[in-house]
Amino acid sequence: MRSLLGIFAATTLALSPALPVSAQSFADQPSSQPQLSIAAIEQGIARGDPEAISTLGWAYETGAGIKVNAGRALALYQKAAAQGDAFGKWRLGVMIDEGKTAGTPERAVALFREAAAAKSPGAMASLGKMYAEGRGVARDYEAAMRYYQAAARLGSAHGIEGIGVLYANGQGVSRDMNQALAHWMTAAAAGDEDAMGLLMEHMPASGTPEAAAIYARANAIADAYGIGDDDDARTASVN
Repeated sequence: MRSLLGIFAATTLALSPALPVSAQSFADQPSSQPQLSIAAIEQGIARGDPEAISTLGWAYETGAGIKVNAGRALALYQKAAAQGDAFGKWRLGVMIDEGKTAGTPERAVALFREAAAAKSPGAMASLGKMYAEGRGVARDYEAAMRYYQAAARLGSAHGIEGIGVLYANGQGVSRDMNQALAHWMTAAAAGDEDAMGLLMEHMPASGTPEAAAIYARANAIADAYGIGDDDDARTASVN
């Protein structure tokens, strides 16, 4: 595996807000994305494939090859979710949680649970955030850690970022900024821009003993989660 030092040194992004840290919205950049092929999507939709339906929803939500249309994205997610699609359920839950459609935090949590049961890493990370913030469920940092770790084991950069947030704020664990920074470095190497922003704000100067220890810890975390294998950050399956 390539050292994360090179990945971090090559990346420059804007700084994020100072502590106390809050995990960024998992709607902003899902830990993994459907593979977009218009022809394949159209063929899948013609067959009534819920994965194709939710993938088109993702395209409308993010503007991936098509003009952004939140209303269309919502309708497609609702249709896919009704057919049991995990990605559609997760994204529908996110839109509810962000106030983009009617619904309660409890409803968002219920959708996240259903998607997480189908091995959606994004939904697992979203559940971690809901437990960490006590939104839609009673605040429970141990549960937040469990869900973040479960997401991370499936390759979710957001899950790894969330673990770092818990360490940074001392939520359910002893406050440990080195652990937080090491997790953010790993998440940044996996493509998480929010983690990179936090890292750029709080990382000690390169070449210091503190930085060396963080790099070493980050590489161990990356090894544990399979981040950076074959010189590339691993992308987990959406579902």
